[in-house]
Amino acid sequence: MLRTYLLSIPLSVAMTGLLSSVAVAALDPGYLTGRWEINAQGNCSAENAEQLVIHGDGGFEYNRRGKADAVGFWRIEGDVLVFDMMTSPASFQDIQAELQEFVQYQVYSMQAMPIDMQQDQFSAVVSLGDQLQRFSLRRCQ
Repeated sequence: MLRTYLLSIPLSVAMTGLLSSVAVAALDPGYLTGRWEINAQGNCSAENAEQLVIHGDGGFEYNRRGKADAVGFWRIEGDVLVFDMMTSPASFQDIQAELQEFVQYQVYSMQAMPIDMQQDQFSAVVSLGDQLQRFSLRRCQ
């Protein structure tokens, strides 16, 4: 009995710490609005930074190398962020130099499920077409 009690103390302390760090931010427009660095290197102003700028009016832009590669609208559906965007297929890979002549734009829909939400950072599992990836985002200061 004493052994069981002593083993349960560290487990309950660990679980309390885990649960207290899980939900420090809520998925709502106020939290999401702003400039986020994707797969953060800690420098939002770096020349090669990838950024997601979420506007409070439901618009967004995806910037890479200081230019908007995709623009569109976002919304929250339950626990999922939905991004409807217009962009060139060349924007999805680092082959822009080879596809500079490719100027056709298409509409895409991307779903992101935020996980591990903290005050100024979160991770998300993102689905676009048949691709599934995990990204980390950190709010630019």
